[in-house]
Amino acid sequence: MLKALKKHAKWLSVIAFLMLAATLAGGYILTQQRLANPFADYYTVNAEFSTTAGLNAGLGQAVNVAGVRVGTITSSTLRDGSAIVEMQIKPGKLEHVFRDAHAVLVPNSPLKDMQVELFPGTTQAGAAPDRFTIPVARTAPPVDSDELTAALDTDTRRFFQVLVNGVDNGLHGRAADLQALLKTLEPTAVDLNRVTSALAARRRELRRLVHSMAVLTKATATKDTELAQVIQGGNATLRALANQEGALRESARKLPQTLQTTSRTLANLQDFTGELVPTLDGLLPAVRKLKPVLKATDELAIKAEPIVRTRLRPLVRELQPLATDLSPTTRDLSAVTPKLSSAFKVLNYTVNELAYNPAGDDEGFLFWLSWFAHNGNSFTSSQDAHGSAWRGVALVSCNTLINSASALAPLLKSIIGSSPVCK
Repeated sequence: MLKALKKHAKWLSVIAFLMLAATLAGGYILTQQRLANPFADYYTVNAEFSTTAGLNAGLGQAVNVAGVRVGTITSSTLRDGSAIVEMQIKPGKLEHVFRDAHAVLVPNSPLKDMQVELFPGTTQAGAAPDRFTIPVARTAPPVDSDELTAALDTDTRRFFQVLVNGVDNGLHGRAADLQALLKTLEPTAVDLNRVTSALAARRRELRRLVHSMAVLTKATATKDTELAQVIQGGNATLRALANQEGALRESARKLPQTLQTTSRTLANLQDFTGELVPTLDGLLPAVRKLKPVLKATDELAIKAEPIVRTRLRPLVRELQPLATDLSPTTRDLSAVTPKLSSAFKVLNYTVNELAYNPAGDDEGFLFWLSWFAHNGNSFTSSQDAHGSAWRGVALVSCNTLINSASALAPLLKSIIGSSPVCK
């Protein structure tokens, strides 16, 4: 036995490999042929239709929600004159089907390969249990053209036939024109899509509006007296407005000019708003520091309140007669205040000039003013019985004394005379 196995081990390996490949290929084929997986997680939903013509259950027809496949049609049975379609839904694709769900049978191809378009419902209705059946009132089968024409009488069918023939004759050879016409309708279709999408989004709000209107009308149904009073008050208001027709006409006449002025004002405010933003940004540090300042001010106010109440308030009462007597003085002072302001401005300028000390070796007026006072004191330090006498020193060179041709030379010669200094 062992010798046979060792002898034919190579062929046994080939056979085992072929069996494994066949098993894998068969499993893949079975999964692609929609073999039901007993370990798959799904729940069952039934739908009751008036007819399931064209539906062959078990061929893997899809169950779609908004174009996404969420399950498969597994069977179709007859019960009480209605067709019950069983659908298996994957929880990973659609977690819940709600009690107000509805379904529609739609053809997937011109050969009437049917599929179910499922609308799960709303959360307000509550989740449906397993094997929940959607009633026939909330299902709809596809409508064939022969059913449409069968609902028409003889004259209408003939008129419809003539209409179809006329459309065929009118569009013969004009496919390009029809294509251009449909292309021009594209913007309108896009806008209509936006409108319908907005209306669909507002469906809940519209439902709430209708409910609120119903509640309002029910509440006002028992308020006839109050409504009559409101209407009478509105009538009186309108009557008062009618009596002011002239004033209203005048206001309406001035309204355009007012609006123009407002428009110009708002235009001028743009520059102000442009400056306001950096100003407010600059004020932010001060505002942040304002909180501790206000706290300190609060403490100051608490401590200062007794002083104001017990000291400043009596002082103000005692100063009131004096303030009355000061009224003529302040009136006269206000009359001379402009001249005093000018005088103090000149005095301020003079003091600034005298007090200014420039940088460097140059000194200001105050420095030299002190030297002038010192020299003036020395100049008048001699006095006799008649008072202070000026004294000084005159420095003259011999060249100036001998050769000067000015009127000062004879005066100097008469004072000095013949001096042995200047020969």
